[in-house]
Amino acid sequence: MRIGVIAIPGTFDSALTSVLDVLAAAETLRPLIDPQIPAIETVIAGVGRTALTTRGLTVPIEHSLGDLGVDGLDLLVVPALGVLDERGVDVALGHPATHAVRELLTGLGEQDRPRLAGGCTGTFLLAEAGCLDGRRATTSWWLSALFARRYPQVQLDMTRMVVDSGSIVTAGAAFAHIDLAISIVSDISPRLAERVAARLLIDDRPARSVNAGLAHLARTDSLVNELEDWVRDHLTEAISLESAARSLGTTRRTLERRTRERLGMTPLQLVRRVRIERATHLRRTTEQSMEQIARAVGYRNAATLRRLLQTDR
Repeated sequence: MRIGVIAIPGTFDSALTSVLDVLAAAETLRPLIDPQIPAIETVIAGVGRTALTTRGLTVPIEHSLGDLGVDGLDLLVVPALGVLDERGVDVALGHPATHAVRELLTGLGEQDRPRLAGGCTGTFLLAEAGCLDGRRATTSWWLSALFARRYPQVQLDMTRMVVDSGSIVTAGAAFAHIDLAISIVSDISPRLAERVAARLLIDDRPARSVNAGLAHLARTDSLVNELEDWVRDHLTEAISLESAARSLGTTRRTLERRTRERLGMTPLQLVRRVRIERATHLRRTTEQSMEQIARAVGYRNAATLRRLLQTDR
């Protein structure tokens, strides 16, 4: 398994190093678990001889983009651009090194290119190159509105930390690079990914998704705030959107439209996210049984809750 990781000047240190560390740990543990698991070779590619991160870490470039040998890669990873606002995105996308990466991605034929992965603002670079057209993808939650405006042809999904659309996988904000790397390892061997996560003390962050991001986005719409408050107050009940709409003095259709506009999800998906969030919190902070937790978040039995928690990973 040959994986190319692009070191873009100005990238977040953790965006690059977390991916490299997880992949290195996986290769170290691989022969101890099963030597038959494909070996993981990681190469660092970029423009010039070195790349400087946001905090001044100098990263040696092992392969220039021109001689990377994309034909021999199984996966190409594009980490975050290292920006925190919309203006920063514009500046980063205009950088000569970023332009070179975009040209590389644009020139790859969809049929013969390696699998692609992007994290945080690196997803903008994939979208700029047209790689995400017609596909589901996620991005940094605080830049989701900008992403949706710039790339309406991409099916933006802000309900998950990692979105796998087959030949391309994307991850949310900067520290989601850990989840992205674990996802990459899991595609090689779920057993290996589990061992790496245990050794590095990586928790179940994908299951918690982007709750902080949803809360931030919801603050821009009072109705969505009120809906979330209503859901939390009625979490133990069989929630009806008609009842929620009546209580909030609106219609189901309006709730559907406003939550889709602000959160990129349906009201029922919001209900599920809140229930999973509460269940996860209760599992970690109480000694309640799964049956008790299931009832506390509105499910009839523990089997249903376990299934939902599993599918949310």
